[in-house]
Amino acid sequence: MSSLVSAPTQLRLMKGAARIPRVIWWPLGQLASLVLAARPPKPLRQWALNAGVVTGRSPSYWQRRAAQFSWIRNSVGSLQLGRWSKRRILNTVRWVDDGRARIERLQAERGVVLALPHMGSWDLLAAYGCSIGLPLSSVAERLPAGQFEYFRDLRAALGMEIYPYGEPNVVAALCDDLRRGRLVCLVADRDFGRRGLPVRWPTPDGGRDLTMPAGPVIIAQQTGAALMGAATTFEGSCLRVVVGEPIPLRAGAEGAEQMAQELAEFFTTQVSAKPTDWHMMQKFFPGVVA
Repeated sequence: MSSLVSAPTQLRLMKGAARIPRVIWWPLGQLASLVLAARPPKPLRQWALNAGVVTGRSPSYWQRRAAQFSWIRNSVGSLQLGRWSKRRILNTVRWVDDGRARIERLQAERGVVLALPHMGSWDLLAAYGCSIGLPLSSVAERLPAGQFEYFRDLRAALGMEIYPYGEPNVVAALCDDLRRGRLVCLVADRDFGRRGLPVRWPTPDGGRDLTMPAGPVIIAQQTGAALMGAATTFEGSCLRVVVGEPIPLRAGAEGAEQMAQELAEFFTTQVSAKPTDWHMMQKFFPGVVA
């Protein structure tokens, strides 16, 4: 949300958005997206620059509109998940090929660390996992003025365990959760602290050097769990889920960088296929700033 709005006001807006009926917020979101695409605010301009790097093309007006509405759909939808029935959650998610079966098999064998880009609705996928008996743990950015606690409680009601990003014992806690049979699900394309693992993100111009969060790789190395990339996109009224093959476990710092590179290659493939569902409205590539 805009820095022009105070943190307490943002929290009140979140609570209000959680109660707005879909028949109201959906058309209003479409209208707002039409307007904002014509006069893009800074976050949407940043998305356009990021998407342009990934695809090699400057996004059109209609792509800006689609990206803005996808962000609205994810944001409001995540706030309202607590009001969804289990049946609605299960009927909304669509898996590509045998993605769900592979996750369930590997989770039973050795545990799974699922790493996702900021695409589609990772919260809806997490709610689906909890609904089919795969309780999961994750990490979220610590937001001000009670916003983190509000999001944490919403997700806890669905069966998720949420830890604040940056806490000193988060990795140890997630490793313990894995050993207790919980799925670990982490959004892992943007490195908040810029202290992650170096990768070369593939692009049409030859690639861009950046860092990605080290958490998914470190947890997989420490526990032996399967590290798998996944991505979600909106398709009509449904959420489409693609799951990559397990990334081979490798030891040491060099092995960690190789694993992160494979994850980056999976992410860029998914983002390139549907950049309008990539909610990267913050600085992502070094030197690419709106």
